[in-house]
Amino acid sequence: MSQAPKKKLTKAEKDKLRKEEQERREQEEEEEKARIAEEEKRKKKEEKLLAVERQKLENEERKHRKLEMTELMEIIQNNKSTLQANEEQRRKESKWARYMRCDGSPDPTIQGEINTYINLRLENHERDDADDVFKDTQLDLALIAELNYLLADTPQEDLVDSQRQLYRETMGELQHLIQLKLDAASLHVLCDASKLQDPETSNLQYTLKNDYITLCVWGNLSKNPRIKSFEFPEAGFGFDIPRVLTLSGCAMRYLHTNFDHYSIYSKAYYPRLKKKEEEVVEEPEAPPADEEQPAEGEEVGEKKEVPENPDKDDTMIEAPDEDLLAALRNGGEPLEKEEEAKPEEEEAVIEEDFDDPKSPDPPEWEDFDEEDDVVDLRAYHVVGGVFCFDLLSLPPQPKVCKDWVITQMVAPPRLDPMDYVADPPVPPGQEKPKDKEDKRDEKPPINVTLNLTTDVMYLEEPQIARWDAKNQYWRTDGFSNFVFDEDNRTFKFSLSYFGTMCLLQDAHINMPFQSWEMRPHKTNACVITIIAAIVELEIEIKDGLCCLSQPSDKPEVAHIVKQWLAPRELIEQLRVAGLNVFPQEDSSKYVTIQNKNSMVTDRLYEQMGLVASTMAFSWSRWNSEVGEDSIVIQASEALRDEPLLEEDWGLFMVNKRRFIKLKMTEFDEEFSDELAVDVQFKSNLYHYTRELMSETSKERIQESSIEFIDCVQQLLRATQVLTYA
Repeated sequence: MSQAPKKKLTKAEKDKLRKEEQERREQEEEEEKARIAEEEKRKKKEEKLLAVERQKLENEERKHRKLEMTELMEIIQNNKSTLQANEEQRRKESKWARYMRCDGSPDPTIQGEINTYINLRLENHERDDADDVFKDTQLDLALIAELNYLLADTPQEDLVDSQRQLYRETMGELQHLIQLKLDAASLHVLCDASKLQDPETSNLQYTLKNDYITLCVWGNLSKNPRIKSFEFPEAGFGFDIPRVLTLSGCAMRYLHTNFDHYSIYSKAYYPRLKKKEEEVVEEPEAPPADEEQPAEGEEVGEKKEVPENPDKDDTMIEAPDEDLLAALRNGGEPLEKEEEAKPEEEEAVIEEDFDDPKSPDPPEWEDFDEEDDVVDLRAYHVVGGVFCFDLLSLPPQPKVCKDWVITQMVAPPRLDPMDYVADPPVPPGQEKPKDKEDKRDEKPPINVTLNLTTDVMYLEEPQIARWDAKNQYWRTDGFSNFVFDEDNRTFKFSLSYFGTMCLLQDAHINMPFQSWEMRPHKTNACVITIIAAIVELEIEIKDGLCCLSQPSDKPEVAHIVKQWLAPRELIEQLRVAGLNVFPQEDSSKYVTIQNKNSMVTDRLYEQMGLVASTMAFSWSRWNSEVGEDSIVIQASEALRDEPLLEEDWGLFMVNKRRFIKLKMTEFDEEFSDELAVDVQFKSNLYHYTRELMSETSKERIQESSIEFIDCVQQLLRATQVLTYA
């Protein structure tokens, strides 16, 4: 059965349907607008109520802030005073022990004693042989280390600048003495070259080493052109010998010291603070006598405004209607009230606030403006010590005539360096000379193979530099053909100049850090974990000492692991071993950091030390989402000695005024400063922990020793984890 065809709509019917559809759409739009307006109205009321509640919390915190901050500052100051008294007593005891020492060593702080010691060493040539020089040098190094320790350990106010300068000059004289004696020992070996020659090669081959110094000397006695290279296997040093040197009476000295006494003389070693230009204040011209003088503090042409209600306190907010508050908390609709109606204003007494000192301006540092080849020792540091590779003339050797031994004296008794500068490379397209005489006189770059020291972690290919004695800086020109074998720990290169050299590593290669965490073990014990850019470190803290616990599988740091040291000593040993996670004062020039208010960070480090026995802290990715006056970290009470789970951590925001817990978590998609439910405002971390944590936490805080607190604070300040992660 066929379906009847649809009846066509008339024009009037089409207009009617179109009109009905238009009216329906308009009605829906009106309803949607009304719904949105109602939703906006509700949100504004909720935001207003939340703001009122937050302001109430802030007003409540303000009443207690001065009392809490005053108490906190007293605790910190008392701890500092006790530590200073203990340190002063320790220094007095050390000074007395030094005075009572009867081992024949001079006191480097007494100018008469140390001058006599240096002069006697310089005049005594009977102990210029290598064995005696090596023994005596150990005492010289001990005296330098003693002065260096005194400079670092003594407070600025207890040692005047003139005395500090005198100590530095004494250290320089001892360093010069060491170099003179090592040169004398080298000359002593060269003068006895014929006695020390190797029977197989008929050349001088001499090696002597201890824990601090390695001396290797090769002397060309045979002048055999077939000898094209030589290696000192005990020292891990090898070199090629160009033909022009195989035919000459030359010697090559390799002198390695595990200390660096050169860099301190370079101006690139010290931070360069920008000098602020003094602003010239122009005095305003005096107005004509017939003009009316404005009152003090009032600008010319400005009218005084009288406040409508001068007694009203701007910091207090009106109390919300309780029915409205209850209805919103229960998810219901608030009672209808007139929008213009205002609840009765509550009178409030404004508490006197804690007087925060002004935050210091961040320092500005000068740019390094030397030549490209000059090393910036703020950006790089010397690793593995310093080595000298010198080309010397062989002194005349003793001759035996029947029963006589004729020896020509070396006058003056000092080393005689030979000039050698490698020929410049041949320009492209130009052929090398083929004449035999020209080939014999060629001075090619010297190929060197250096075994890297086993007590330093080389985290990248090292950079080599040579010391410019005239200008007092390290420079990188004169080297080529670098080959770094990380597995075999060898570094090969070619050099155009002999002299004093060193290996350099980027001082900030491990910065910024990827993350960090500090977790308590028990009372007066905790661990700091830093996942740096390349390595991961764990530093254990117990009472006033600390040690490196991880990495434990690296042979380069085996001599440091589980060695309990004072913070300053551990920091120095880690830097020497190539594990530098300790920013310098101007490291922000070379590393992208989280710029934070220095007062906020310093206070937080102090408070973290106070509660380190019971609270765990960790890095937060949201720290970069807040301004420089605020810090966001993760924190949690941690009474068991085990890693925390993700859900254990809470997110906290810290600024100059308060320490508050946020509602959001570390894994939220967007940052929000909305407060956690039933949160209390506290002016600082210490009072938050002491008043809101468990009784066990409070007991641990009370039992924390000032030595432990200070050790934690020193390491936190040294690593600067709040800004370098």
